[in-house]
Amino acid sequence: MARVLIADDSAVARSILRKIIVSLGHEVIGEVANGSQAFVEYTKRKPDVVTMDLTMQGLGGAEATSKIIAAYPEAKIIVISAMEERGVVIDALERGARHFIIKPISKEKVSVVLNNVLQQDFDLKKHIERVRRMKGSDDPTTAVGSGGNKYLSPYFISAQSGNLVHVIINPTITLTSCQSLALEIEEYLTGKPRVLFDFGTMLTLKQTLLVKLNELVETIENNEGSVKAISNNKRFVEAISNMEMNNAPNLMGGILHYLAN
Repeated sequence: MARVLIADDSAVARSILRKIIVSLGHEVIGEVANGSQAFVEYTKRKPDVVTMDLTMQGLGGAEATSKIIAAYPEAKIIVISAMEERGVVIDALERGARHFIIKPISKEKVSVVLNNVLQQDFDLKKHIERVRRMKGSDDPTTAVGSGGNKYLSPYFISAQSGNLVHVIINPTITLTSCQSLALEIEEYLTGKPRVLFDFGTMLTLKQTLLVKLNELVETIENNEGSVKAISNNKRFVEAISNMEMNNAPNLMGGILHYLAN
């Protein structure tokens, strides 16, 4: 018997999943409605398995998966998604989720996936390598899927030598993924980190997102870190530098520099 935590912002979906899990002889030890609550409850209860819906309000399922796996690499997370979110599923698997269930949910699907996850031998590094091969690329910032179903991870963090943290920001960045980025980057804010934000060839950035990134810059600097930012798009640099921030300092605009290809 497994102890299962359900994360889904739909009370109806949680009820259906609870009935299925209990009917399979397992115990539901908790239900949460967003990714932040999932992390808190995981820390408190240490469930054997988490079912993680990917489209929750607030901190989403993929970001919550990253947060849980970063703290508890042994966590067994099953992500739940609609078929059209194939790229998002692959992204969640790359973040460390063990398996996935495609909606609509059925007792047969849940039974097969739960048994697989509970019985599998697991190596996180090998798992991530397999997922990246499934994407068709070793580059975790590359779009996945084909045709009109491509998905690009909103950001990618890599730790370099000399306490340098390289943060790639992609056009798919959202307010939710900004919150996830802020949570994940906390792990690197020790020993006077040097953080480089890389916007690549991005064309635009909404003011609401710039506000969140400015807050992140301030957090890093308050932790005795230094921050720089680069872009390969000169117009993007000019637009960000000139953006009005409603009585707040435009920190990102002050540190963003154009870097020609």
